[in-house]
Amino acid sequence: MALRVPYTASMFRHQGPSRSARQNTLLAAYLACVGGFVNSAGFVLVGSFTSHVTGNVGRLAGDLATSQLAAAGAAFTMVVAFFAGAFMASLIVESRRFTRTPTAYGVALACEAALLLCFGLVASAKLGVTPRLRDGQALLLCMAMGVQNSLVSRISGAVVRTTHLTGVVTDLGIETARWLAYWRRALRDERTHGREPPVVTKIRLHLTIFVMFIVGSIAGCVLAMLWHAHVVWVPTGAVLAGSGYAFATAKDAPLRASLFPRAPHSE
Repeated sequence: MALRVPYTASMFRHQGPSRSARQNTLLAAYLACVGGFVNSAGFVLVGSFTSHVTGNVGRLAGDLATSQLAAAGAAFTMVVAFFAGAFMASLIVESRRFTRTPTAYGVALACEAALLLCFGLVASAKLGVTPRLRDGQALLLCMAMGVQNSLVSRISGAVVRTTHLTGVVTDLGIETARWLAYWRRALRDERTHGREPPVVTKIRLHLTIFVMFIVGSIAGCVLAMLWHAHVVWVPTGAVLAGSGYAFATAKDAPLRASLFPRAPHSE
């Protein structure tokens, strides 16, 4: 008898508002850990943070200000690589070739795993250590993180971000302040009518991303110092497992609504 995945818990079956808080939290925990792992391991191996664009834009500006044009060009290509990864993932999700939603996300995750695999192969090869080679390796990680950030943004309706913490910490601060203000009024028996109560699920989601990104970062840093280039097989395996899970849940998933032909307009 074939094993069936309970679709109520499937991370890739639904998109946007139709997703439950539990689905978003599971997805956030999984991919935030991967994002933190890749970011810190990449820094240990190639000397660059690769899971966000902000630092590379700052590096670009600094290199331009000091007339280091070659270094500025390398920083700019890392921004472009992140963009290219996000663009590629979005094209996959939008493609009409995939008739079921989990399949599209499975393909996108497989592309991320392929980029991590390429990085691992290049890093493991004895090619010598040069600045240009390290920049090339960083491009692969930037593109992989662009793919991940794009696909998780699309599937969650921009609710979940897993490759950087700036927005997460900001949202966590906002929701925590709202929670404290609401309950302070409640304890003082002040009126809370008309005031929206704090959404505990949002705090839980952002806290999950924050904690799992840190866990992944610590693990990536420690293991990169111990295993060197071989550490990349850890996130590669994790992303491949997610891709396989997405494909497994796609078998009996409904067809994507956007693929049905539109009814002709009556006049």
